[in-house]
Amino acid sequence: MSNGTLKNVTEVFSAPIESLIVALGRGIAEAQTALDLNSIKAQQEIDSDPVLSGQGLQATWYQFPKVDLQLKLALSVVEEGNAPQNLTTRAGVTLSKLPLLHRVVAQPVSAAYQNHFNYNAEASSTITLSIVPVPAPRSGDQSTLPPSLSTAEVQKAALASPAKFQTTKDSNGNTIPVPGLRFDINFNGAARVWYVLQYDALNTAAPAVVVTVDDRTGVARVISTQ
Repeated sequence: MSNGTLKNVTEVFSAPIESLIVALGRGIAEAQTALDLNSIKAQQEIDSDPVLSGQGLQATWYQFPKVDLQLKLALSVVEEGNAPQNLTTRAGVTLSKLPLLHRVVAQPVSAAYQNHFNYNAEASSTITLSIVPVPAPRSGDQSTLPPSLSTAEVQKAALASPAKFQTTKDSNGNTIPVPGLRFDINFNGAARVWYVLQYDALNTAAPAVVVTVDDRTGVARVISTQ
């Protein structure tokens, strides 16, 4: 194997140990994010479904309570940076030699690595790493905080949206949902979003009107309409 080829192989197999640990942590974090997004999607589908939302169902959340990793690595210490010799300035001041930076480089002990470098796996180092989730540093859990809007404010915002709610007027001239149709208002504390549904409980084939109202801004968004 030529020196150029050996250099390329070394660059592929070697990595600073801190970069390796960060890559492992990032992979676990991305997997957890995918699980969380799936649970959020499931909860949104529950909140916007007339039947499921009426049962008070909550989406299931999955979590990695702890991840234990055991790595077999070939470790080496490399020097980085330039260290000039003692220098004398024009003023006659001698500068001492600058220290070199030392870095630990890891090579995963795979079959390919052992074959390329004729490496004995018994000489490898073992690193045990545990990644444990901790609570986020925040003053309060947003999901347990009371909503900012009242149900009356949410209903008013929803009925003022372009959604095709079936409405009528009360004795004071206010717009209200027509009697005879279900009109449910559900609050999702985790997302800080209200779900407003109007549907015919006796005719499940009829499409439901679904609108979300942001609890922070009061802005209504049409999800589905008749």
